[in-house]
Amino acid sequence: MFEYFPENYTWSSAVLLSLMAGGQLGQIDHSLAPLREAARNGGKPDPHAWTAAWDSMASQQEAEAVVDADNGYHRSASARYLHAAIYHLTGERQTAPGPEKAASYASALSAFAKAIEHMPRPLERVEVDSPDGVLPGYLIPARSESPAPVVIFYSGFDVTKELLYGIVREEFADRGVACLVIDTPGIGEPLRLRGVPSRPDYEVPTKAIVDYVQSRGDLDSERVGLLGISLGGYYAPRGAAYEHRIKAVAAWGGVWDYGAIWRRRWETRSKDTSVPFWQLPWVMGTETMEAAVERAKQWTLAEAMRHVTQPLLIVHGENDRNVPVDDARRAFEAASSTDKELRIFTIAEGGSEHVGADDPDPTRQLIADWFARKLGPEPAPA
Repeated sequence: MFEYFPENYTWSSAVLLSLMAGGQLGQIDHSLAPLREAARNGGKPDPHAWTAAWDSMASQQEAEAVVDADNGYHRSASARYLHAAIYHLTGERQTAPGPEKAASYASALSAFAKAIEHMPRPLERVEVDSPDGVLPGYLIPARSESPAPVVIFYSGFDVTKELLYGIVREEFADRGVACLVIDTPGIGEPLRLRGVPSRPDYEVPTKAIVDYVQSRGDLDSERVGLLGISLGGYYAPRGAAYEHRIKAVAAWGGVWDYGAIWRRRWETRSKDTSVPFWQLPWVMGTETMEAAVERAKQWTLAEAMRHVTQPLLIVHGENDRNVPVDDARRAFEAASSTDKELRIFTIAEGGSEHVGADDPDPTRQLIADWFARKLGPEPAPA
């Protein structure tokens, strides 16, 4: 894959994620080039310099957005503010909890809200009541029928609803499907603003979200899909396994035993991780890494997958260095669905890294097409 920092997989994967969500390489390079040069000269990664660089490029985009808005160029202003939110969040997700992280996250939320103000089709902020408190999200409305089918989109270990929007944009909407990008336990606002850790029984937030969908007249409660990216490849199948109001489920990256993955990472002190090690205790709600690794043992689909009977899609990369491709195969084989598909993107064709970040668009298009076919009023053209 393209590695902006050849000796630093964690930082390089973050750059790819930013590009996947709509970041621009020229803007990124303008601020990150000094860090790359320092790394080439043997300098050690400096997390404070990393955060400052991303916040700097975000601030530059925000300043340009103000000028665009003043000139009445609202689409341009929205795009600038969205870039700013993506950059703040890319820096923030590598920054340990503390004032610096909180400031970057607050700036990201502010920039995203301003992006929405200038959008031609504004997103709707929604708040779902759940046993873990309010789960905030954004509804991307469908462009066609009402009530429309809807796909609930779950994050993974370290991505927020704002980045999810950047990743998916209008792909579902253009196919007549609404999409709800949402922060759930262990993610985004619940974790950062209220200290709510993740939980293995993701059917609990899934039930609350489906209850919310059913309360809306503009969404078709009989055509609800569930998509998860990265660790969301655990959250979505687990939710669908025990909440059968979900009619189709997809894993953008297969997961089988997340605890085993983290045990290997910790024992080997792996450098092929997309996040620093401090993030596991933070997400799991534990004081130590050892306790977090122990708690993560509960994140397994060994029992749940036999309860997945809905149409199922698992998409995985052949060269995924975060989650072995065999985990995707095991989850696929264990599912009870009669309508199921496993799509493995190869090194030769691209999209072979974790969640296809090295070439994400073919995966993004496939997933959106698949849901449109499974949830749409009639089959899509062959």
